[in-house]
Amino acid sequence: MTSPTRSCAAATIEDRDVDADDGKGQLLHDDDLQLAPSSLPVASDRRLGHSKAMGENSDDNGGAVLRYAILDTAPEQGFDDLTALAAQICAVPTALISLLDFDRQWFKARVGFEPHQTGLDSSVCRHVVREARTIVIPDLTADKRTRDNPLVTGAPAIRFYAGAPLATRYGVVGALCVIDTVPRPHGLSPDQLLGLERLARQTVALLEARRDALDLQELLAEQSGVEAALSVSEGRWRQLYRNMGQGFIYARVLRDADGRIFDWRYEDVNNAWGGLVGIDADEARGRTIREVMPGVEENWVTGLAEVVDTHEPVRFTQRVGSSNRWYDGTAQWVGGDDFTVIFHETTARVETVRRRDALLVLGDLIRDSVDTAEMLARAAEVVGIAVDASRATVGELDHTRERIKVDAGWALPGMPPIAGDYRFADYGRVRDQLVQGETLVIDDVETDPRTSDEPAGWQALRARSVVNVPVRDDGRTTVVLIVHREQPHAWTEDEVAFLRNAADRLEIAIARRRDEERQDVINKEISHRLKNSLSMTQAIASQTLRGDASREGLDAFAARLQSLGAAHDALMSGRWKAAALKEVLASVLDNVGVLDRCDVVGPDINLGGRATLSTSLLIHELATNAMKYGALCTNSGRVGIDWRVDDADGDGELVLEWTERGGPPAVVPTRKGFGSRLVRLGLIGTGGSAVRYEQPGLTACFRAPLSQVEQA
Repeated sequence: MTSPTRSCAAATIEDRDVDADDGKGQLLHDDDLQLAPSSLPVASDRRLGHSKAMGENSDDNGGAVLRYAILDTAPEQGFDDLTALAAQICAVPTALISLLDFDRQWFKARVGFEPHQTGLDSSVCRHVVREARTIVIPDLTADKRTRDNPLVTGAPAIRFYAGAPLATRYGVVGALCVIDTVPRPHGLSPDQLLGLERLARQTVALLEARRDALDLQELLAEQSGVEAALSVSEGRWRQLYRNMGQGFIYARVLRDADGRIFDWRYEDVNNAWGGLVGIDADEARGRTIREVMPGVEENWVTGLAEVVDTHEPVRFTQRVGSSNRWYDGTAQWVGGDDFTVIFHETTARVETVRRRDALLVLGDLIRDSVDTAEMLARAAEVVGIAVDASRATVGELDHTRERIKVDAGWALPGMPPIAGDYRFADYGRVRDQLVQGETLVIDDVETDPRTSDEPAGWQALRARSVVNVPVRDDGRTTVVLIVHREQPHAWTEDEVAFLRNAADRLEIAIARRRDEERQDVINKEISHRLKNSLSMTQAIASQTLRGDASREGLDAFAARLQSLGAAHDALMSGRWKAAALKEVLASVLDNVGVLDRCDVVGPDINLGGRATLSTSLLIHELATNAMKYGALCTNSGRVGIDWRVDDADGDGELVLEWTERGGPPAVVPTRKGFGSRLVRLGLIGTGGSAVRYEQPGLTACFRAPLSQVEQA
């Protein structure tokens, strides 16, 4: 019932940390999101990224953990069970729930480890907290972070470690870790690693439930003027929770003859509940959830009510399908058959995360797909799921016949098929807007003046709400991204912006595919010429060496082959010897689908072969990083790439600057990887790079002698 959610709060690089030549640090960490509603495929890793409170996630982490009032408390069954289960799943003798105070790590639960706390100098978990990601160290004696740790060099001589972060609303406060006294070269299996992370999330759920209970007690005490909430009168209780900003439910379960829970009744709800769920609070009191919300998902019924039997709090992030709204909160048993729920709406946050993930998946599809038709079909599915559509597909315009040929695309089960050839006039006045390159947004086809006169076609498709986004090629609409909903829907600005963004990526992909098709024709022509050249070589050999294997005959054969090679060089002259810098940049940025979000400005500069290769690798690295974790991971972010020739010293020097704005702040990374080396290589593979991590975003400057750039 829990779903991990994270925001794009810091620029990051997937195991490709970048550092400057001046030794000032590296370029950030991974921040791949792991929330994947419905069947949306999401590329993810084991990193949690930086939450809004990540400033607290360092060795000095006591401020965050103190919010939970848990340090030095007595053992609790829930935490003990999670620790024992972690040891069992990972087949290790030791497992710990470690919480970092200002000067120590304290163990809320432990298996196979006697001390209840250690100093931070003995803590391996502090690295998990600092890096905010799951860490697996196969051999602690071989890792520079841990080889001098007192618990490694001395008793109990631990050798293997795996820890998953406890990422709370206030930051990462500790880790759930497993330890062994022998190295494990292969670490944990995928199932064991997944199990460890799931148990870490359950540990966080217990911590958050504790914090929610403390919040409620503090509110009650503040309102009543006494320390104990139980001393507040029933009237004061109602006044308190009815005026809370968060939604509040006081509920009682209903059981069948066998004692099984089948429903629960709203004993009371507060004012915020009505606003959060869109139902009058007076209509809910005294009625069951199945009566108030017919067809509500089973998790909202038995999933919450199970706290009455388990006495264990349940923390959730889930959606009410009928309203398409997401909520985050905690259900907690309060005695007998009664329980409470405190929650707030997180729809905007979840939808933002889903759409960002969808754009990342689109980028992967565009990059990896070979067949254009397959790529468009899979892209339609990603887009449709991301906006909770009933159908998503693409159509190709036939301007001569004023028709559109629509692909099958993706649709929810039960939706009528759409593949076919359609006449625009049968669906209202929609063509002109698309031809002009304008997005068509219709909340209800039966009331919109552009479509209300032609409802039959839309009804046959069960399309009540529509967005059509034109995809342009050379200034002309050639393809349309089509999204339908079965019911009327007021499309939000964020939804339409996402669809435009997706269409932009498809537009670039389609143009690239057509370029590749043209290149394929060229390649076939080259292949044809090569076959002809081989035939000619054979003929030369036959005519020159027939009956003559003397030295003079061999020399004549070699001379003719050289002549043939010179002719081939002349054929290809000017195409492979040099490349314009602007064309190199455009090609790389186009390839990753972000050319339209980059401002590329500079004079005409030709790059030699080596400089072309180095610069391409450099820009590709920076662009993919910005797309996933930097300025390009937000809708408003942009990248500026400009270059100039500096003649201050009399020797021309090419200066290229990369500037990110409108995204998350840049954060110095903690590790070096392949990306670091690529950036240090600079424009010609010999250095001359400087990277800065600033609040507005990442900036980088690369310098190289102009003479070497043009010749390298």
